[in-house]
Amino acid sequence: MKVLVLLTSFLFITLTAQSQSSPQVRFDTANDLLEEGKYREALKQYRQIEDSGSSSGPLFLNMGIASVQIDSLGLAKYYFLKAEHFESVKNSAEKALEFVNSQFSRQSAKLPKLPWDKAVDIFKNTPGTFGLFLIGYISLCIALIVIVLDWFNLISLAKRNTIAISLLAITVIMVSLAYYVDYVDQRYDEAVLISEESEVRQNPKESSELVSMAYEGYDLTLDRKKSEEFSGWYYIRLGNGQFGWIKSKGIEIL
Repeated sequence: MKVLVLLTSFLFITLTAQSQSSPQVRFDTANDLLEEGKYREALKQYRQIEDSGSSSGPLFLNMGIASVQIDSLGLAKYYFLKAEHFESVKNSAEKALEFVNSQFSRQSAKLPKLPWDKAVDIFKNTPGTFGLFLIGYISLCIALIVIVLDWFNLISLAKRNTIAISLLAITVIMVSLAYYVDYVDQRYDEAVLISEESEVRQNPKESSELVSMAYEGYDLTLDRKKSEEFSGWYYIRLGNGQFGWIKSKGIEIL
């Protein structure tokens, strides 16, 4: 009987501890700290929630708000960009981003994306790599069906050869596009500089020729493959189209 009581007590304590440390409870606690003006403590709590694998739009939005209050605008931009991917807070995140971008003392020159780059961004989200591959697969199946039925004289379609060739062409285009979009997605990352400034150099060493300066809030495109060759450095493209190497410290990857 005594053992049963001890086991029951242990189970109750364990369940209570889990409840108290649940992401929602910690989120509410962090929100209370945010309302009380304890921004650094709130941000610490939010980060613990993120580290536990629980992420959401409101979480990143509040992390951005806390970062603004501690005057870390680069970090705030990073969190607002992450919040922007959640429909529930997308409008709020966009307004917050507009405000933060207007607060940076140095603005980055930004070239418009090429039409092909815009298309890749669209395909990456809708229909996505799998969707493109699926479209290609369906086109291939239809083309094979048309060819097989034609062999056995089960159908009589005008321009059936043209139809089959067109479907095969769609297959090649969709599959090639799927592989390319996946390649771009795997190789390149979007990032934000959160430190006040950082030097962009021609080669991954401090003695190398200075290419440009990057400042807090700058948008960066990171080449993951080239960056893996040198520890502590990232090979990046600035918004103005310049390429170079930058120290990895102070950069947050989206």
